[in-house]
Amino acid sequence: MTNKKGKFFLAGLFGALAGAVGGLLLAPQSGAETREDIVKLTNEIAGKVKSRVDETTERVKDVFGKYTEEGKEKYLEIKDKVVSKVATVKTAGENIDKNKYGQVIEDVVAEFKDDLSATKDGAGKISKYLKKDWEKFKKALA
Repeated sequence: MTNKKGKFFLAGLFGALAGAVGGLLLAPQSGAETREDIVKLTNEIAGKVKSRVDETTERVKDVFGKYTEEGKEKYLEIKDKVVSKVATVKTAGENIDKNKYGQVIEDVVAEFKDDLSATKDGAGKISKYLKKDWEKFKKALA
């Protein structure tokens, strides 16, 4: 039963994201203007949700087992992808609540699953940390 609920949830999530992308593509402004809006919002959100260096260092250590520049770059790449997807969804006119934000994180982390497979529960840990940033995102989106 749980597997069916999971599949239903994923189908709904993919449908929502497809709708967001479709909305962007069918928007009355040009694709270039839409991409420009996404870039502006991405940069604005990224500036507001920036983590302290010590916080990033601790998260990288926990996710990857030790701090390395490669680990830091991967963590920041994943976080940047979350910011970009949030901006894309927001630009499409959708509201971003805590649940939608969590869905975006799960989607992005799933894309990087292979990069996190060498660590023990790296995907779960990075998801947990990014979800903790919800309040920062909420303020950035206000």
